[in-house]
Order: sequence, then C-alpha cells, then structure tokens
Amino acid sequence: MRSTVLLIFLTVSSAYAQMHEIQVTGDAEVKVVPDEVSVFFGVENRGKDISAAVAQNNASVKRLISAIKSVGVDASDIQTDYFHVDIIYVANQGSVIDYYVVSKQVQAVLKKVAKFEDLLDAGLLAGANHLGGIEFRTTELRKYRDEARSMAAKAAVEKAKGLAEAAGLKVGKPLSLSSYSYGGGSSYLAWNGYGYPYGMALSSSQNVVQDMGGRSDGSAKGTISLGKISVTANVAMTFQIQQ
Repeated sequence: MRSTVLLIFLTVSSAYAQMHEIQVTGDAEVKVVPDEVSVFFGVENRGKDISAAVAQNNASVKRLISAIKSVGVDASDIQTDYFHVDIIYVANQGSVIDYYVVSKQVQAVLKKVAKFEDLLDAGLLAGANHLGGIEFRTTELRKYRDEARSMAAKAAVEKAKGLAEAAGLKVGKPLSLSSYSYGGGSSYLAWNGYGYPYGMALSSSQNVVQDMGGRSDGSAKGTISLGKISVTANVAMTFQIQQ
C-alpha cells in the first residue's frame, strides 16, 4: 500500500514541476554593408550563318571580359558560366532556318563594391545586352551570424525575465536552448530583357529589427544605392520558473 501511495506522489510532483517552466524566443537582425558583388552579364548575337554568329559572340565576349578587367576585377574572378545556341525557324515553313541565336553569360565577382556602378557601365558599353542578375554578399557571414545569434539569446533572456516579473515570479536556470540562423547570404535581383534600368535602387529588405550602428551606408556614386544585407537569427529557450 505504501509503494502505491509513493508512486502517485511522484507522478503528481513531476506534473507540478513541468508547469513551472516558460518557453520564449528571441530574434535579432544585423544590417551589414556588402563587401562583394557578383554581376551576371549576358551577350547575345543573331545571324543567318551559325559560324558568323559564333564569331561575333566570341568577339563581343572578349571585349566584355577586357572591360571587366579594366575596372579592377581579377581574371580569376571572371567566369563564362553559360553558353547556348538557339535555332529560329521561319514561321509556317517547317524546318527552314531563319537565323541562329548565340548566347553566353559571364559572371564577374567584384571585391571593391564602390566600383559597382563602374562595372555595370563598363560591361554594358562593351556590348553586354542582358543582365542575368546581381548578387550582393558579405565574406564575413559567419561573424555576423554569430553576432546576431548572441543578440537573439540576450533578447530571449530579457523576454523571459520580463514575463516572469510581470507575473511576480523569478527566472531560474535555462533548461533547453535551440537556435536558427537565416538570411545574410545575398540580396539578389534579376532581369529579363535588354539593357540596365538606370536609377533603380538595389537594396535588401527594409524589415529591420535592429540596425547596427557604426557601419558605412555602402553608397556608390551616381544613381545606385547598395543598401545593406540582413543577417538574422532566432533562439528558442526554456527556463525554470521560481516563485
């Protein structure tokens, strides 16, 4: 009979202890000026003769690569990552070929983001007639993710203390902790069609939780605003509550 009573007592105590916990989450965001940008230039040529179209495209790509280098992009940071040939047929004439379309895409990685607008101008003036995309990055992503995670953990602790004090309780030791970092890889824009939309601002999301001060605004000359990259983190914590 005593063992039965003891078992019931332990079960009730366990349930009672579980009720004295609080689960909270903390979020944080660090705004970072990008220190690297990739630009994807596209070169397209059309011609009735495939050999002539390929030759024209090769010449255009050589001029483009030379222009990219003139801005200060190292040869090792330039890559031709796309090549395609399309055959366009005369409408309603079966397999009669009208012309050929030869396309290449060249990726340039610029490590001096202040020259971003110079790179765009140089590439387009050299003959690029497509922009496949623009990707902003930070090379110190790990550093800023750690910073955001630390801020999120502090936010979670403060939230737990605030809730407990409002209820007349005290926060005890943490019982569990999990974290998740996301964002901060890039700010990516892409266009279909020809030419570059001058005057368009290129910036990351404006949903700011916390903007870290003391960093440059990342502005380049002229009409381009580089904005900042958002590096965010989320932390979930469970605390023991004491009366």
